Amino acid sequence: MARGRSREAGDAAGIIARIRVENFMCHSNLSIDFVDNVNFITGQNGSGKSAILTALCIAFGIRARGTQRATSLKDFIKTGCSYALVIVEMKNEGCDSYKPERYGKMIIIERRITATASTTALKDEHGRKVSAKKEDLHDIIDHFNIDVENPCVIMSQDKSREFLHSGNDKEKFKFFYKATLLQHVSELLDANIGNIESCKVYLKANEETFRPYEQKLNKLDLEIRRAEKVDEMAQEVTNLRKKLAWSQVYDIDRKIEKAAGCAEKLRERIPVCQERIDAHKAILGEKRDAHSRKNTSISDLISRNDRAKEAEKKLYQDLTEVTQEKVQLEETLRSKVATLERKRGKKRSLEMHVREMKEKFEENTQVEENERVEALRALENEIDLQKGERRRMQEEEEAALRNLNSATDSISERNKEIEDRRGKVSDLNGYIRRLQNQQRNRLHAFGGEDVIKLLRSIENHENSFTRPPIGPIGAHVALAGDDTWALAVEVAVGRLLNAFVVTNHQDMLALRRLARNCNYTNLPIIIYNFEHPLLNLPPRMLPNPDLITVMSVLQSENHIVKNVLVDHGSVERQVLVENYQEGVRVVFNTRAPNVKEAFTRFMRAGGQTTLPKDRNIRGGRLEAGIEQRITEAESDLSRVVEELRLLESQKRSAEASLQDLRRHLEKSRRANAEISQSISRKELRLRDLKFQAEQAASATMPNTEELETEILDTEAEARKLERVIEDLRSKVVDVNAKQQDAKSKHDSFLDSTKDDAEALRKAADELQALQEEADEAANAVAHFTKIMKDRVLPELQIAEEELKRLQSEREENAQKASQICPGEEVERLGGVSDSTVKLNASLERLMDQVSREERHITPVDELQRKKSKLEKKVFKKKHLHVDLKQRIEAIDNVYASRRSKFEHNTAYLSRQLRWRFNDHLKRKGFSGRVKIDYEAKTLKLEVQMPQDASNSAVKDTRALSGGERSFSTLCFALALHEMTESPFRAMDEFDVFMDAISRRISLETVVDFAIQEGSQWIFITPNDISSVKDHPKIKKQQMSAPRL
Repeated sequence: MARGRSREAGDAAGIIARIRVENFMCHSNLSIDFVDNVNFITGQNGSGKSAILTALCIAFGIRARGTQRATSLKDFIKTGCSYALVIVEMKNEGCDSYKPERYGKMIIIERRITATASTTALKDEHGRKVSAKKEDLHDIIDHFNIDVENPCVIMSQDKSREFLHSGNDKEKFKFFYKATLLQHVSELLDANIGNIESCKVYLKANEETFRPYEQKLNKLDLEIRRAEKVDEMAQEVTNLRKKLAWSQVYDIDRKIEKAAGCAEKLRERIPVCQERIDAHKAILGEKRDAHSRKNTSISDLISRNDRAKEAEKKLYQDLTEVTQEKVQLEETLRSKVATLERKRGKKRSLEMHVREMKEKFEENTQVEENERVEALRALENEIDLQKGERRRMQEEEEAALRNLNSATDSISERNKEIEDRRGKVSDLNGYIRRLQNQQRNRLHAFGGEDVIKLLRSIENHENSFTRPPIGPIGAHVALAGDDTWALAVEVAVGRLLNAFVVTNHQDMLALRRLARNCNYTNLPIIIYNFEHPLLNLPPRMLPNPDLITVMSVLQSENHIVKNVLVDHGSVERQVLVENYQEGVRVVFNTRAPNVKEAFTRFMRAGGQTTLPKDRNIRGGRLEAGIEQRITEAESDLSRVVEELRLLESQKRSAEASLQDLRRHLEKSRRANAEISQSISRKELRLRDLKFQAEQAASATMPNTEELETEILDTEAEARKLERVIEDLRSKVVDVNAKQQDAKSKHDSFLDSTKDDAEALRKAADELQALQEEADEAANAVAHFTKIMKDRVLPELQIAEEELKRLQSEREENAQKASQICPGEEVERLGGVSDSTVKLNASLERLMDQVSREERHITPVDELQRKKSKLEKKVFKKKHLHVDLKQRIEAIDNVYASRRSKFEHNTAYLSRQLRWRFNDHLKRKGFSGRVKIDYEAKTLKLEVQMPQDASNSAVKDTRALSGGERSFSTLCFALALHEMTESPFRAMDEFDVFMDAISRRISLETVVDFAIQEGSQWIFITPNDISSVKDHPKIKKQQMSAPRL
């Protein structure tokens, strides 16, 4: 939003170089060139100056309504023309250029408008088409930061008149808010905070739903643990009783098992150790013998491998020499054979030529000459007759084609008329339905069934609003008198009749939610302070009392509705006139003060281009005579349906005639093609006969001696080449035999040496392995001999004595325990590990606990099923909740950061605006301040006049003279220009309300500012600009006077 850097020398990216239009508004063909800095365009009213800016806006993709000059692009086509063309050439040089490798030094934007469509084409500096996509145009606009809807980039005639002449603080604030893009950012932030708060409310409510589930899970966990504990205790009681009986026996068994295992291990180690000692001794002897034999074998293999390498090298050299000799011989042989074939071909060609010459001369006799003359004469007569027939048939074909085209055009016209009538039938049916609904309920005219549902919903949710909304506005207003101006009022303020009015932003969000619930999309909502009293407009702010305004023909009992119509519809400045000429006189000729737009009963005259009424608006929704309108519409519908039936009947008759014409034309074309083919064949035959006659007339006996001599020479050279080729072929056969013999010897030798090399590698590996295995065997013999003597034999004797004692003691205890329970059952339980006293105490304690708990438990399986089902449900809900919470927190943090930056930027922009506004006022000796109230959405300009001795600032600029007010407002606009960035800017009629002195100072101000600021400026004014001094960076252009 801050002002960008000044353009550097040579950096012309985004500058408008030329605008060319064809059949656009009042121009048939206009081309205007611009300089890079300041451009003035002057001319009389009606010369088409403002059309240049409109064309520039259209080229950059703005909609027709955005220009405030038309409702549809086709309305820009000049009357009587079928298309309009707008071409804008934009420079693309310097460091900020856009894709110079594709577009070069110039980007050409071409927009073509027809009655049914419009297309955009992007071309390079050579006029070659690069793209036709709107996305590419948007990329260019974004790259150069071009926003033609921003009043600080393009200030149209209407915006200049409204802005420079208005003293409304709210209008100035809107201008500032929109120009600095704060309005767009604020709207986005307001929409986001409503969505965030709704999400937080939902998140908090969702958290409360988890508590019942968590309580149930905790209760189930307690019950499951309690039941499992009881089951475990009951089973433990049974096991303890059995273990108690066999506790002493198991103690002895563990000791016996340990002693027996130890003894058995020691006995098993004796033969194992001895076996390993003997085995490793045998291995040691074998490995040492094998190592000695392998050493001798490797020495022999190394000697043989060295001799084989020398022999292989000599064989490979012999094979290479024979191969090279073979290649050379084969190349020579191919060359000689090709030469021989050429000689033979030349001989055959010469012999054939001699034979043809002799035969042709013998054929030309006198008899044949006479026959050719007669054939030529007869053939020429036939061709002349058929050409005459072909001319007649071509005339018939052309006549049939003209009739066919005429019939096709007639059917196309009928199709267009039928489609037009069908569209009218559909429009009339929809119009009648709307009138019938409006007759049943007047509210239907201002939103249909959706608005009725919305009103019911507002009544049911009245507590959701600070103050009940008012709307639709159309239901609260009526015409004061008859329906004379109903259509003009509909065109003027029809966009506001569907709107609702609320008192604050929270009520707007609540109403928007109710509208979404009722499927009412695009509901217009206006925020207005309900506490404001009825506006009392002073006479100096109103048009001449002799003029009829929209406000004077409307009546409403609600003062808030009246205030909204004034603030948002400007009804006090919209004038109603009898005809178009009267509207032009009021708006342009006399320039009546405080007049924004003028409307007739049938069309709008708010600009130089007359805009026809909307084809869907057949009458005003505020009219009272609905029954009469329904009757008229039904009569029109009957008439259009009858016209549609007649046109469809005429179309069917024309299509039948068209089929007959097509069959006749196809028949004529076939006959014409057949006779043309016959003429072509005969003309070819005629040319052949004439050529033969000419050849026969000039023929003489040819001289073939030179050709025959050349044939004999060629034959001798061919026989010589044949002998050379035979010798070469014999040599090639010998060389092939030598090559095969050398290759065979080389391959055989390689195969024989390959085995020796592989054997040498394997022998070396085996020798290394044998040495390692012999070392391992020697170490193993020493290790196992030491173990047998020092450890195994002494420990075995001690273990066998302890085992005998334990076995005797077990037999005594086992007899006593068998009387209580079998020993096999205790073994299945895992044996006994605790003492008898400890087992007794544990058994008594567990039996007491089981007895108490079994009275209050539920089966464990049933509790587990309930818990598993509930856990799955809770897990799914919590997972969704956590994910949503994280996303909302992230969005909330981003919103807080952006809101903080937004508030910082508003304060910064306010300071920048105050400083720059005061700097511009100083050029005329003024001083002033800018007060911006973002809460009340007002912007007040305070100006201190140099001649005012009281030093009191004029707080209301409307108290200034017209020129002073326009100059101060212009300074405000220039201050905003410094805060925005664009490669070009344009202002239309910015000096129309200034006196001569203010205009001169204003012109000097804007020119100096434009030159200093650096970007391209386009100023359009009907006034004299001779006071503007000539400068290399300034270009003045005069538009031609309008044609009467």
